[in-house]
Amino acid sequence: GGGRLGPPPAQRVVLAQTPTPVHPFPVRGLEGVEVWVKRDDMTGADMSGNKVRKLEFLLAEALEQGADSVVTIGGVQSNHCRSTAVAARLLGLHPLVVLRAERPDEDPGLVGNLLQSRCIGAEVLTVSRSQYATEGSPRLVERAGELLRG
Repeated sequence: GGGRLGPPPAQRVVLAQTPTPVHPFPVRGLEGVEVWVKRDDMTGADMSGNKVRKLEFLLAEALEQGADSVVTIGGVQSNHCRSTAVAARLLGLHPLVVLRAERPDEDPGLVGNLLQSRCIGAEVLTVSRSQYATEGSPRLVERAGELLRG
């Protein structure tokens, strides 16, 4: 069975530009039904979407714990990794992104989300998809922590 949701976290940093608008969204074939869309793509230029709402709580917790760095894992063009890196920098934290790549020995280059992450100074660690599958997120986060500690 399902449990009840607990109370929301007590700590939160403000990153999103809220409130975001709600717009009617006509859907062909659904006459007589109103559909409205919440525009979370408008929460902020570098951290758009629902990711920024989650980061407000996660990064508040990191700051509360005295962290100086943040580690996140995703695909080489991950929106979440880019958003985390930008938000971390805004809050004075050092971002390290662990990215799954087809060829981790080769630099994935300066394109898209990876370009933005690198421009704001995120440290980048690339791993293969098979390495990610074998080691898993907890071990890769542990390894990233070892890198950060030097």
